[in-house]
Formats: sequence, structure tokens, C-alpha cells
Amino acid sequence: MASNGILTRVSAVAFVAAAGLMSTTALAQADWLDDLEPRTLKLADFSGDQTANFGKAMVAWEEAITDFTDGKITFENYWSSSLLGALDTLDGVGDGVADIGLIIPSYMPQKLPVASWMFGMGADLSGSTVHDVAAGGAAALETLLTYQPVIDEYARHNTVILQATATPAYNLLCNTPIASLDDAQGKRARAIGAVWSTTVEALGMTPLSIAWGESYEGLQRGVFDCMVINPNQYADGLVLKDVAPEYVPVTLAQLQASTWVMNKDVWDSFPVELQNFIIEQNVKAAYDIWAGYLEIEAKAGDLIAAGEEIHTNDISALEPVAAEQRAAFIAALPDSAPGQVENPQDFVTAYKDRIDYWTKVLEDQGYTVAERTPEAIMEAFAGLRDVDLSDFYAKFDAEVTPGLKK
Repeated sequence: MASNGILTRVSAVAFVAAAGLMSTTALAQADWLDDLEPRTLKLADFSGDQTANFGKAMVAWEEAITDFTDGKITFENYWSSSLLGALDTLDGVGDGVADIGLIIPSYMPQKLPVASWMFGMGADLSGSTVHDVAAGGAAALETLLTYQPVIDEYARHNTVILQATATPAYNLLCNTPIASLDDAQGKRARAIGAVWSTTVEALGMTPLSIAWGESYEGLQRGVFDCMVINPNQYADGLVLKDVAPEYVPVTLAQLQASTWVMNKDVWDSFPVELQNFIIEQNVKAAYDIWAGYLEIEAKAGDLIAAGEEIHTNDISALEPVAAEQRAAFIAALPDSAPGQVENPQDFVTAYKDRIDYWTKVLEDQGYTVAERTPEAIMEAFAGLRDVDLSDFYAKFDAEVTPGLKK
């Protein structure tokens, strides 16, 4: 009986302590939220609207933040370059024209030399959609959020990195058949950035710089022959199936990484509780974008597999040339590093190790790397709807996110 009395008193003390802790936590929550200034933040996205992959993920991100702040933080969205274009967003967010925006670092190598150089790591990929999107995306995300030279680089433009993602591998979407090096010789391909243009040149093609908004008409009119882009553009975005029906699935680098940023003054004005919540939602938004890529790639795969609107070209003569060139590009990357990157060879090695690490996680979860044969490509497309990245996200969130918080 005495022991029961002791347990009862201990339990009572524990209950009071726990109640006090909950009250303190509730008061702390109330304090920062009560002091939070209501404001509406402007988001600028040049890539699409709220129905596109980025748009859907960022709207969900916004809704979570609005809910967490009891409606004190709300958002206005400006889609499809209606406020800022791709080349204006970095300065526009830094200057406060918008509070949040999407950045492609390779579009502004003078302003973002470190991030643009890191872009070259997109050449270190397998061509297997699941692994390039998730493992490549995870490596990009954790690197941009933790590598101090790139954090400092964005800070000099009064911006803070929220999250970054990587696309599936780029291929060639063409208006003419290309199944050999002779077919490729002299053909013109839109390729923005050395990570793609060097591979295009290795195939005997001529890279051209064509504005995104002019690409559809350029292919339609024969201004150029191929677009270096991921195949989801058959079913999403530009919807190129009518003007580039020749699918050439040679493996070119992925876009690594599309980066969302916030005005640094806005970020610094937030209490740490809100910053930490946003960090959690940044990682969740990246996961939503990974899953979204698989969804739209599956839609493109349906078109490609049907073989009615899209014709798939044999790449057996092209793939070895592209693979050799991509490997050479990665090997030479340390030599082109900007001065802010100390020990660039160590950086490249560590980055590759992170891609390998996250690839191994996917393999352990049952996703084998697809080969680059026509049969394997079709099989991989067909299986994308069965991929569930929730366990992969949970592992990333458990291992990486806590270290990002304050």
C-alpha cells in the first residue's frame, strides 16, 4: 500500500510538472504569435501557374504557413512571369518587389557563380527517373541548405534559400528523327547551359540559346530541331507532342537545382518558431515536387508508350557518347570552380557521395536503377505511378531537417 501511495504522489507531481510545461509552451506559442505582424507576402513564379508542379507544391506550402500563423501570414501569387521573369527574380526578391521567387542559377552565372557552378553536378546522374528526381533532388536540397559559400552568395543579394529540387534527366525532344550520330550531325538543339551544350556538341549537334517562351514556335517553324528538356514537357508545361514528336531518350544532365528563395529582410523579421516551421514545410514542398515530377513523367510515359503521337528513337549509338561526355564534364568540374569554393575536388567527391547515398536508400527501399535500353525505359515509365517516396522523405526529414533548424 505504501508503494502505491508513493506512486500516486509521484504521478501527481509528474502531472503538475507536465501541465506546467504545457502551459509554458502554450504561452510561448501565444507570445510569438500575438507579436507577429500580419502581412501578405508576394510569390513570383515564372514557370507556370498553381496547377503546375511547382505551383501546387508552393500553394500547399503557403496554406500550411497561413494555418500555422492563424491567418496572420497570407500570400498573393503572381504566376507565369506576371510580376517577375526568370532573369528578374533574384533582384526582384532581394529588392522586395516580391517576397518569394523561383531562381534558376545558371541563368545568372555572374551574380550566382557558386550556385551556377554547382549546377554542373546535374551531369552526375543515371537517367533513371526515380533516382534522379529523389536522390539527385535530395543531394541538391541538403547541399544548397548547408553549403556556406552558396548561402552567403544568395545573402549578398538579400535572399535566403528556402528549398531546391532537381528534375528528371533531360532528353532530346525533336521535330526530326535522330537515331544515329549521322542523324544528329549539324542538327540545332536548344540547350541553355554548358552542362547540356557540351553534350549536344559531343553528339555533333549545334547548341542554340532560345527563350523558353519562343521554344514551341521555334520547333514548329523549324528554327531549331530539338529541345534539350525532360520528357514531361510532352504532357505538361510547353506540351510539345505536336511540334516535337520524335523522342530521343539519350541521357543528358538534369536541372540541378531549381531554387526557391525569400527576401532576407522578411525572413529575418520572423520569430524562430515560425522560421523552424517554414524549414519543415520547405522540405515537405521539395517532397511534393519530387512526387509531382513522377506524376507528370508518368503522363508523358503514357504518350510515349502508346506510340501514336510520339515516336521513340533508338539511342544505342548516342547513349555511350553522351555518357562519356557527362563523365568528362564532372571530372573537369573542379578546374572551373569559382574562388569561393575551397577544395573543389573534395566538394565534387562529397556531392557524388551524397547522390550515391540517397540512391542506395532508394535501392534498399526496392527501387532499382533502370537501364537505358528502349525496353527498360518503357518499363520504367509504366512503373512510375507505383512509386511511393513517403518512406524516402521520412528518412530525409529525420536525418537532415533537424540540423537545419535553429
